[in-house]
Amino acid sequence: MSYNALARKYRPATFAEVVGQAHVISTLRAALRKGKLSHGYLFAGPRGCGKTTIARLLAKALSCEAGGPDEPCGECETCQAIAAGNWLDVLEIDAASNTGVDNIRDLRDMAQYTPVRGTSRVFIIDEVHMLSKGAFNALLKILEEPPARVFFFFATTEPNKIPRTILSRCQRFDFRLLTRGELTARLETIARAEGVDVTAGALALVVTLAEGSLRDALSVLDQLIAASDGVVDEKLVADLFGLVPAAAYEELNEAILAHDPGRALRLVDRLLADGHGLDAFAQGVTGNFRNLLMLKLDPQQAGGLDLAPEQRDRLAEQAERFATQDLLALLDRASVHFERIHRSTQPRILVEAALVEYALFESRVLLADLVERLEALAGARAAPGGGTASGEGTRRSPARSGDAAASLPRGETRSPRSAAAADTVGRWTELVGALLKSDPRLGSCLMEALPSLDEARGRLTLAFPADKDFQRECVAQELPRFRQRIGDFFGRALAIELVTAAQADDGAREAVRRRIAPTDREALDAACVRDDLLARLVGALGADPVPDAEREAWTRVQPAPAAEDRTPPRDET
Repeated sequence: MSYNALARKYRPATFAEVVGQAHVISTLRAALRKGKLSHGYLFAGPRGCGKTTIARLLAKALSCEAGGPDEPCGECETCQAIAAGNWLDVLEIDAASNTGVDNIRDLRDMAQYTPVRGTSRVFIIDEVHMLSKGAFNALLKILEEPPARVFFFFATTEPNKIPRTILSRCQRFDFRLLTRGELTARLETIARAEGVDVTAGALALVVTLAEGSLRDALSVLDQLIAASDGVVDEKLVADLFGLVPAAAYEELNEAILAHDPGRALRLVDRLLADGHGLDAFAQGVTGNFRNLLMLKLDPQQAGGLDLAPEQRDRLAEQAERFATQDLLALLDRASVHFERIHRSTQPRILVEAALVEYALFESRVLLADLVERLEALAGARAAPGGGTASGEGTRRSPARSGDAAASLPRGETRSPRSAAAADTVGRWTELVGALLKSDPRLGSCLMEALPSLDEARGRLTLAFPADKDFQRECVAQELPRFRQRIGDFFGRALAIELVTAAQADDGAREAVRRRIAPTDREALDAACVRDDLLARLVGALGADPVPDAEREAWTRVQPAPAAEDRTPPRDET
């Protein structure tokens, strides 16, 4: 008794049965309805996504008399014969085994004959990129001047290997891999038709193994059905294809969260005892950290992950216990480790070292987060009875309080004149700061001006240094719009006058700049002035702020030093 594989048994007999590729099918059916089908088509895309199937359906549509103009019936003698490869007017050739020029010359000669039974002759050439240069040259002539009612349908996984002369004479369609949803729905339908119960976890693993290819998915399902007793579960898939169980990655996550390297090492022993490959496990670790990161960042997008619903819920709970920057660092290290393990002749040693590194991983804390934690701690300590303090919730040093003083670099003081100039117009720095975000050009020009307000006359004077004429002219050009912004911001109309200052007050302008756009160092100094706890921490560590451009490099995980190699912090006092 011969067995018909699922990929053959459930091959679409009509366009309506095709899964995915709607952009291809709609165009081809429209061409069939209008009678404007091209003589040459190139179907390019990954394996198992329907290229040859759609070529055969086109051949059926050209020869079927029972179906509509754009849809073969799939059941008549002609459609059945084409599906079985027995229709003389449809010739399917595998270019991988017919690469020579003589093969194409024979095809060219056959194209000259009239159809035997139908009204069209169709040549389907699979993996056309495998043809030799001479064969492509022989094919070129007939593509330029094809006989009437002769069609060429080419399929390839590597369109980049096809000569431009051939590509220019074909209409090209690019096929895509199927989505997880499309694959899942099709497999569920076929499993029901076969009377097999496939669990959700097993189905998710099959879809992952298929990597978007429906043919590969059906081949995997075929093998599972043969090995099952009517029920296909997650364990059967893992055992049959040597997959590392999802529980192993969940165990690793718990070991990392508990900072327990022994627990992680025992996991390696169990994997080897169960016959699992460490190379596959190392690759899966990278995917595990990626899944945790996706669940941490956007749980609403979790449906797109290669996870069963129960596993997704468990990983989501674990993801909440990780910090985002930690998952980013772990993912970076895991990808580096996999490359080394994949090439190594001693993968166990490298896997064990990697797992110990993950388990001893020290959490990354951004300075902004640290400041928030210290401010909350200071507020709790300042509140009566240990409760939360009201007001700002931070302690200030009387000798160093105030934003103006805080924004100065270390060792620098501000003159009373500069401080007064910066405060001439209430909320001026707030206005310029808002403009820097909404209109950077205007905001940066206004940073060069010192304001003064005549309350009685309702006049705002902006004094620019003599060497800032360009900035003054830019503001003058934007004056109508700027005047409206001033009125909206201060709640009343003001006359605006732009002047050139007789004498530049660089100290005052620098004070304005520090308030509006402080450097990282100045911002840190300001925070230290407002919070003694942070000031003591920064002083003890000798810390400097890391620029945004360099922060990525600083957040990369470095192997934790051995206990005997760790040196105590240097005493700066």
